[in-house]
Amino acid sequence: MKAWKKILGASLVLGCSLLLLSACGGGNEKKASESADGKTKLTFWNGFTASDGEILQSIVNDFNKKNDKGITIEMDVMTWANLNEKLPPAISSKTGPDFMLLNYGDFAQYVKNGAVQPLDDFWDYKGVDKSDFTKTALELGTVDEQQYYIPMQVQGMYTYWNKDLFKAAGLDENKPPKTWDELTEMAPKLTDASKNVSGFVFNKDGTAPLYNWVLANGGKLVNDDYTKSEFASPETLEVLKKIQTMIHTDKTGPESISGAEMDNLMNAGQLAIELNGPWLNNGLKKNEINYGVTTIPQLIAGKNEHAILDGVGFGIPASTDDSKKEAIYEFIKYWNTTEIGKKWSIENGFPPYLKSVSEDAEVKADPIVSELGKQIEFAKPFLPGFDQLPSINNDIMNPLIEKLLAGDDPEKLMKDADKAINDMLTNK
Repeated sequence: MKAWKKILGASLVLGCSLLLLSACGGGNEKKASESADGKTKLTFWNGFTASDGEILQSIVNDFNKKNDKGITIEMDVMTWANLNEKLPPAISSKTGPDFMLLNYGDFAQYVKNGAVQPLDDFWDYKGVDKSDFTKTALELGTVDEQQYYIPMQVQGMYTYWNKDLFKAAGLDENKPPKTWDELTEMAPKLTDASKNVSGFVFNKDGTAPLYNWVLANGGKLVNDDYTKSEFASPETLEVLKKIQTMIHTDKTGPESISGAEMDNLMNAGQLAIELNGPWLNNGLKKNEINYGVTTIPQLIAGKNEHAILDGVGFGIPASTDDSKKEAIYEFIKYWNTTEIGKKWSIENGFPPYLKSVSEDAEVKADPIVSELGKQIEFAKPFLPGFDQLPSINNDIMNPLIEKLLAGDDPEKLMKDADKAINDMLTNK
């Protein structure tokens, strides 16, 4: 799953605007929550279409069998793009799911348009232990001090490296780049066009690694109250130039490649270093790649560490009947137990966000999960509650990256993006 890369289309804006006029404006006709036999059926939309979806389905199946409250969950799985296209009009027409999963980068728009319910009362639900959640995981689902989604998983960008390609290039296979400078130095050495090997690839939809790098270098995207761009800065320009030098000048990888295509290269053993999320682990294991994974590069190794915390959470549409909330909460509580959190982390290769899972002996002994868990200690949500971020990524940053990789002037691209962000914030 490539949660960080998915963006909302225009349909969300339109659909949510409709919500303000209909589903969220009162007079919402409630649906019946239980059948005559007292059993409850819940519909559940999510975008887990890959192997992680199979694990999710198995957990839902187990819940359906084990729960003693007569609750049955029916999953409807689609791509994240399709979910964000279908969900707003479905909520507006009262044909949406009872609950769903939302990406961190998308959900602020749902909150802004009144399309989702606040979930603060989940913490009062019997058996829920709020103190077991890490603070940053809770912050992912919080807007204006209200909880709008409950964590389902957290992730960030991590450094993956192919040990065999490091060895073939004469580099220490156990020493991945720990700083951005080391990354730029290693990438050309690892590139071997005669063997169709790329040292490093920057994907054209790579806003996540771009922001991680800019933040680590002391730059920012917008000011603290999200009213003005701060993208144009010497720190940002330095990052843009280094990316362009690697890809356009040193030709460490293709100039135009998507995140999915980048993953294919890594899974085929033709890419030495990749920055990506935990979902890459299962593909690398399946393809028997001799790889390692560690925390994302820093400006200075081990000092003032920066990383963006991303994630996915459970949300409840504004159109869902209140009487279904208890059954939904029963499943969210089940998901956020040590048993399920441990299963999801180990089988899916994701870092834990429950303290009880982090402290589990088997989780600590897992080389991948324990390594990814280190980044949780310093990672933070990026611009929480900033509902303009999906549009900035889609309309401004992705085109900037494409032009940068093709060789356009970095300073002009940066200034043009800065102006475009300010125009967007002024006209929102």
